[in-house]
Amino acid sequence: MPPDKAHHPESGWERLGAGGEALKRAMRHFPSGVTVVTSGSGERAEGMTANAVISVSLDPPLMLVSVHKSARLNPRIREERAFAINILADDQEGLSRLFASPERSSGPTAVRSLGGGYGRTGAPLAAGALAAIECELEEVYPGGDHDLFLGRVVEVRLGDTRKGPLVYHEGGYPRLQPDRRPPESGAFVDSVRGFDIRLQRFRDRRRGQAPG
Repeated sequence: MPPDKAHHPESGWERLGAGGEALKRAMRHFPSGVTVVTSGSGERAEGMTANAVISVSLDPPLMLVSVHKSARLNPRIREERAFAINILADDQEGLSRLFASPERSSGPTAVRSLGGGYGRTGAPLAAGALAAIECELEEVYPGGDHDLFLGRVVEVRLGDTRKGPLVYHEGGYPRLQPDRRPPESGAFVDSVRGFDIRLQRFRDRRRGQAPG
């Protein structure tokens, strides 16, 4: 087993322990997409900005959303047994900030702010979003100070996908820059492990050569 290099200053690690603040500091460096999760209609409509959203399975299609136990959206999803995940575009920072605020509106005001009407499940949709994924609630799992809502996908809608995604990183919303470089040949993404595998470098290592 290799030695624990975190104990040595030359390793470059700053040890923070295992508390909530330490985890928050680390996760600030993990860029993520941004969604507004909604549930309910009319006076019962609720929405909340969320980036703890996971595509769990394709067969059957399942999504998971993490919602704080004290959030107004939490009991609404339980009551409605359905929710919608609106994937925001890069021109929707204002909508993200609006639904991240503790003073965010509920009911018809929230529906008007979202502007996309209602979906198949009755959840409000966000006009201008890249996509909207509607789910019926399958299970709820406890997750510390959050609850994890597992939903079966019942409807997927695509918006204007020519726009870029809204990204959250280190407390802000940086813009993605298009990659002008020509694509590399022999590169693919392993859908199971999520690693970018470079076939040519693998062949070079097999031959005992250093990769270029």
